[in-house]
Amino acid sequence: MSRRSLAWILALGLGTLASSGCSFGEIYLHDPLLREAALAEQQQRYSALIRWSAFHKALRHVHEDHREAFLEAAPPLKKFRFSDFESEPISIDDAGECTVEVLYYGYRTDSPFEVEVREKQHWKRTGISNEWRVSSVFTGLDELRGRTALH
Repeated sequence: MSRRSLAWILALGLGTLASSGCSFGEIYLHDPLLREAALAEQQQRYSALIRWSAFHKALRHVHEDHREAFLEAAPPLKKFRFSDFESEPISIDDAGECTVEVLYYGYRTDSPFEVEVREKQHWKRTGISNEWRVSSVFTGLDELRGRTALH
């Protein structure tokens, strides 16, 4: 077999291998069970629900032991609107958990001033599945509830 034929067969084989890899999707060697991808999707969905003040829908992402406290902390829907949010990138630690800081921007409907609310989200998987649940702490909610003047 000539060198030219061998090079042609090798190129054809590599092309076939590369195209079949693309047809099956991306391969994540560092995260074969897609834990980080599942977390990123759920964290983004949860934060977007908070941004749209859909607290009862976001509740399904909250760890069962923290749901009552979450609903107590949720800002009053009639007096506050979030306008945007920013989230840190996620990174799963060695314990298989993730803590993310999220900054929400918003305003009270009775005031023209922007208010920032921070949420520290701590994510854990339930069992061995890719279902993640969050326990969170909000800061900056006192201004939203009208306990401090917005001048």
